Amino acid sequence: MSSNQQLPNIVICGTPGVGKTRLCQELCSANKSLTYLSINDLAKQHKFLLEYDAENECQILDDDAVHDYLDDEYFAKETPPSGLVIDYHSAGIIPDSDHIHGVFVVRCSNDKLYDRLKQRDYSDKKIEQNIQSEIFQVCLDEAQETFDQAIVHEITNETEEDFKKNVENLTNWIQQWSANNNSAKKKK
Repeated sequence: MSSNQQLPNIVICGTPGVGKTRLCQELCSANKSLTYLSINDLAKQHKFLLEYDAENECQILDDDAVHDYLDDEYFAKETPPSGLVIDYHSAGIIPDSDHIHGVFVVRCSNDKLYDRLKQRDYSDKKIEQNIQSEIFQVCLDEAQETFDQAIVHEITNETEEDFKKNVENLTNWIQQWSANNNSAKKKK
């Protein structure tokens, strides 16, 4: 892919433990033109953390600061970003921008999710909260409320075969989007 070709910017979101980060990193590893952007890392780096929530056992992000930073640093620029792969559990923190071209919500069965979260040494309470979030499809609903439903896609990531298929399908989706978008630009 040539360096002047526009690549889609995508969000990969879902409940903790579904495999978002691994999927994002594999996509970016397979295509060096893509840029991995972890919202958790960005929040830590720029100190967009408000406090630790002991009851929910997690750090509270300053959603407004993250949203404004993304908008100012990426989406409000004269030259739009190209090839961002944004990793976070919640699509709602991402500015609803014409520069987001696909939102992929990763899903996982409760038993697989339980095992993965248990391996991370999550407390029983935190595991239960995340499983409830998956049952009630909180991440999917939020993505559909934030972005045009036509760009929101649900994918399953339970097995190694699912993972490989997701990498392949997303790679193909990115290539197809790029081919369609760049050929449309040439016709103008």
